[in-house]
Amino acid sequence: MNFNFVLALAVVCCGLSCEPARAQPPKLLDVEVPGGHFVGLPIHWSSYDAVVLEPTGQLHVIDQADVQNHRVLPLDFAPQTLADARSRLQSELGPRYETVVYGPYVIAAPLGQAERWRDRFSALLSGYLRYFEVRGWTLRRPDFPLCVTVYATRQEFVSYTASQLQQIPSSVVGSYFPRSNRCVLYHIEGGVGSGGPATNWAETEATIVHEAVHQLAYNTGIHQRLSMDPLWFVEGLASMFEQPTVYDLRQQQSTIESRMIRAKQLRLQPILEQPEIFVQQLESLVVSDQLFARQPDLAYDLGWALTFYLAERMPTEFRQYTSQLTARPYGDYSSAERLRDFRSTFGGDLSLLAVQITRLLHQ
Repeated sequence: MNFNFVLALAVVCCGLSCEPARAQPPKLLDVEVPGGHFVGLPIHWSSYDAVVLEPTGQLHVIDQADVQNHRVLPLDFAPQTLADARSRLQSELGPRYETVVYGPYVIAAPLGQAERWRDRFSALLSGYLRYFEVRGWTLRRPDFPLCVTVYATRQEFVSYTASQLQQIPSSVVGSYFPRSNRCVLYHIEGGVGSGGPATNWAETEATIVHEAVHQLAYNTGIHQRLSMDPLWFVEGLASMFEQPTVYDLRQQQSTIESRMIRAKQLRLQPILEQPEIFVQQLESLVVSDQLFARQPDLAYDLGWALTFYLAERMPTEFRQYTSQLTARPYGDYSSAERLRDFRSTFGGDLSLLAVQITRLLHQ
């Protein structure tokens, strides 16, 4: 979330004073609710609900009916520093863990493992930035520390996900939470740098990268944590990076074919051979997220195919589409609005787009 954007929202929502030449630093707001307080920046405030942003980057969505009192504090809002984030994360996890800082990352892992995970995330970060740089995208530096926790056990991992009110399937080894802005996973025996069998890491790396890319995309200006970006875009982008050739800078011969995910490409072949059905499914994906509930495997594959095509073949239009989503106000995103915005950017003929995607995936 862009700090200038946050400041502007605070001015609008809270009536904070601004000098003609420059805005004053926004003040913290103390919001009292049953059982406690939220202290942060009110980036959305309506008669129905409110959103408060903590200096840590944590978001709190509050029903106005629960707000018992609120007052402006004589303290400026400022994003948490990397040093403070590291100290807080270390304090939360205790002496069995160690923390390291790299770039925007604060990474916590079991003793003796943090540097190895730092190397993995630094490689992903470099490749992620390079991918967009060569396509003319100017990404934003994260406003808040990107906290990553590698839990020692699955039990600790599940305990954290439960605190975020989310149930995790037994096969999931990592997750990103937009409200807390944290990426969490758990240590896998035989995993990165352990010297053990490589099978576990090979089977789970794609999931870990997928969730790490969610965190990067929400903090570098591609997605906004308050907006209702279409799920095909959110999941499709993260799915693209499951293919190591997309981000691995050691790959000297990266081609569009090598950046495709072969398994998804093969699974989509039957629907690609039925053009009318393919167009219908594409439109379903564009206008709503319901396909992810009805046929999640197909939705993820189609989301990847659509995002991959747009990123590779229409990068300028794709950047424009991202800017359009970023500019949207907080709130629902209707099917009619989603279809209108998509067509205004990529063209109104979905059948033509389906043909172009089919040609690309038949390479």
